[in-house]
Amino acid sequence: MITFNKRITEIGVTIFFLFLIIISPFFSFSFISNVGMTTIFIIIFAVIMWITRIIPAAITSMMVIVLFSIFKILSFEEAASSLGNEIIWLIITMLILSFAVQKTNLDKRLALFLITFSQGKIIYIYLTLIILSFMLTFIIPTAMGRVTVLIPIALGFINEFKQQIDTNFSKAIILIITFSPYIATLSVLTGAGGSIYSISLFKSMIGYDWTYLHWLIVMLPISFILLIALWFLIIFLFPSRNVYLHSINKYLSNEKKRIGKITSSEKKLLILYFILILLWLTKKVHGMSISMSAMAIVPFVFVPKINIIKWEDAKKNIDWGVPLLFSAGFSIALALEKSGVIDVMKSLLMGYSKIFSGYSFPIMLVLLLVFLRLLFTNYTAMVAALMPVLLSFAIGSTFNPVWLGMLFLVASSTSFLLPSQSAGNMVTFSTHYYGSRDLFILGFFITFILIIVTLIIAFLYWPRVGIPITN
Repeated sequence: MITFNKRITEIGVTIFFLFLIIISPFFSFSFISNVGMTTIFIIIFAVIMWITRIIPAAITSMMVIVLFSIFKILSFEEAASSLGNEIIWLIITMLILSFAVQKTNLDKRLALFLITFSQGKIIYIYLTLIILSFMLTFIIPTAMGRVTVLIPIALGFINEFKQQIDTNFSKAIILIITFSPYIATLSVLTGAGGSIYSISLFKSMIGYDWTYLHWLIVMLPISFILLIALWFLIIFLFPSRNVYLHSINKYLSNEKKRIGKITSSEKKLLILYFILILLWLTKKVHGMSISMSAMAIVPFVFVPKINIIKWEDAKKNIDWGVPLLFSAGFSIALALEKSGVIDVMKSLLMGYSKIFSGYSFPIMLVLLLVFLRLLFTNYTAMVAALMPVLLSFAIGSTFNPVWLGMLFLVASSTSFLLPSQSAGNMVTFSTHYYGSRDLFILGFFITFILIIVTLIIAFLYWPRVGIPITN
């Protein structure tokens, strides 16, 4: 009966929003056109579908592209053309490399190597898991992907040492693998879908071309400070009754025997990653874009003699719906511009900026975005829906669009308060090792520190590394 009622609710929500979209051309407002109203209803429909997951995100993305075409907001060629965007191909290549990492056990080997340095001391085990989360950011392009890698490692610890640990230890390591991947997201340009999507918006809307190294210089301090803060908060909020885990060396030895000696595939993959990151860091020398460099490297994981993974395995295990989600995001950005919605929202932001003049405006904007993030379960969806509006406003303001855009990205990444704010939160919450109160308390402190640290760094550090506050 519960399933039936839930199904009825899902169908009802879908029909209701489709009905709103159909009747939207008949709405008449002095400040926005009928086409603009239809665009807004389609975007609201998409966001609700992405949040509730009534249908798969990829199917929602396809519906968005079709709806923009049906209501003549965009031609079908315009709506679908974003699949040819180079960022789509960067996402595809990173998903392939991410699968290769997990297929070869490179992630597990890295985890065991780092945990060896803890010598069984619990607070250092926490630190090694945080460091591991950060290192995985360079090779796995989604926070959820990193959570997926870390969960078996954390659960393995809990099950192996259940006679020695208390509930606080279990809470601590599960919360670490919940928070660390999302905090580390900020530091690396390819660390999350929202970040990857944003570099295309920076380039298409304001002509700013990010490099991998410059992004790292600008954003790394925020992630570094937040990860250290997370470590101290975990130790303080969830103190374990034990200091050491005994027999950890035996556990690590058994795990190493289980995965065996390092394979030639792992060595080859490490070499490919080294070459790729080197290409990204030396973009100014060779001129290849970040996407092109990735496309040049990825085919080698399939070629004979190297043959790290098989194409058949990649086809089965990679979520091919992710590129469609990105394509819908690009279509939304274009529809907002062509329908005139951006101009309306820009006017509203201009009025808001007059109320909070000067440097109080970006501060209030960050607080507003942190609040709005409570309504989104997907970082990329929030970036796709709102960042084009912000950049369009910034172009006509006294603020540097790049500076304001990066503030937007940091504030939009705050998924630390509710289980529903991200897929990673929902997955780890379902393990039942921590409660919503534990998540909220730790998340409140992390969010507060993130806001303060980001604003200090944005005002004092970013201008010194090439991101001035004003135009």
